[in-house]
Amino acid sequence: MAAEVRLSTIAFAAQRVVPWRNGGGHTREVAIEPPQATVAGAFDWRISRATVAADGPFSTFAGVDRSLWLWAGRGIELDVDGRTVRLDAPLQRVDFRGESTVRGRLIDGAIEDCNVMAARDRIAVQADAWRLDGGARRDLSLAAGTTVVVALDAPLVACGRQLAAGDAVRIDAAAAARGELRAGAAPCAVLVATFTARR
Repeated sequence: MAAEVRLSTIAFAAQRVVPWRNGGGHTREVAIEPPQATVAGAFDWRISRATVAADGPFSTFAGVDRSLWLWAGRGIELDVDGRTVRLDAPLQRVDFRGESTVRGRLIDGAIEDCNVMAARDRIAVQADAWRLDGGARRDLSLAAGTTVVVALDAPLVACGRQLAAGDAVRIDAAAAARGELRAGAAPCAVLVATFTARR
């Protein structure tokens, strides 16, 4: 990989578990920029995983764009500014503005979700989640910026870094580059988010 690309592994055990902004639950914070930032103040971007165990409102984040994927559980219905969105299959996604009024209603018990957030005026984000078959490979296009790859449920090799389930790798690229994802023997769900500075 090119010399202008720096990689750092974020082990599952090193990821902070922090309260939700509204105090209604807890989130596993996979990565946040800047690293010392918290949800109580300003941040450029953030990736997290959370368990939602009860119906209730979502925290608000003015000026932030949010993407949420259902990861585990029977599903959740979201009321987003009066619009109902139903997520009832793994890796279904919804995008909404952080200042929206959002309330969740669990369909049948607790769920786990994945979240990507970015400050709208400073950061552009491209994010997606998918499943790789066991042993499958997938090319990864790296933009000039920061890409975070999360191995959601099984071992994965990301740009040469071996990740256990729950681990992530942060890839900082000074220029566009190429990488590769390779699943282990078992299928692996992967979340990839790329953050670039708006000009």
